[in-house]
Amino acid sequence: MTIRLCTEPVSGVHSRKGTMNGSLCLTVEAASRLYALNSSIWGGGFQYVRRIVNRQVSKSYMCDDPEAEMEQFLRGSGFDPGDTAAMLTAAFIEDAGECHAGADEGLHVSAWVTAGLGNAARAGTSEGTDRLYPGTINSIVIVDGRMTDAAMVNAVITATEAKAAALQELGITARNSTQLATGMTTDAVLVAVTGRGELYRYAGTATRVGHLIGRTVYEAALQAMRIYLERARRKQI
Repeated sequence: MTIRLCTEPVSGVHSRKGTMNGSLCLTVEAASRLYALNSSIWGGGFQYVRRIVNRQVSKSYMCDDPEAEMEQFLRGSGFDPGDTAAMLTAAFIEDAGECHAGADEGLHVSAWVTAGLGNAARAGTSEGTDRLYPGTINSIVIVDGRMTDAAMVNAVITATEAKAAALQELGITARNSTQLATGMTTDAVLVAVTGRGELYRYAGTATRVGHLIGRTVYEAALQAMRIYLERARRKQI
């Protein structure tokens, strides 16, 4: 399989950064409905969506009913909450990384990642909390194809492994620890498919589609994380 990095996202999909209803947002929108698996607070689980909104909020954001607040925000932005998935992040939207890759077989995958690294944790060793914080590494992946539900769960695993690999590449350690971090404490991930073309039943790292998911998330995450680290070095965070 020959992989090529692209400058354009999956056909029929476009992204933009801008202020909506008082918040900076990264919006990924599709001409046709996407079938998505989402871990974030709005539009979670499996559902059909037309757009994904990654919304920047302050580090002090705290809300008793974040779902109601998000619905109000989406309506105020002119979006139908029923066909929108939405994430929260305290990271800088303007620093989002993105990567698009294709293969000779017609496979095309796009990924967008926002990253803040101030809440680094290592799964299995860091202390847990049930409090809601704005997501610190948010990953959005769109595959031009079809997937079984099981393959989409598999794709979430692959995207998460790629995020962890990017953290390891940069030597990011968990807070108050010398061990390498596997993520932040409130990360979110969304994987969506266009519903056209080939059906993928597996999406692990040994598969063609899994390889492209891993590559695009890894590259997009590295971009965003490096910008964050440069901001931290300059004390801009």
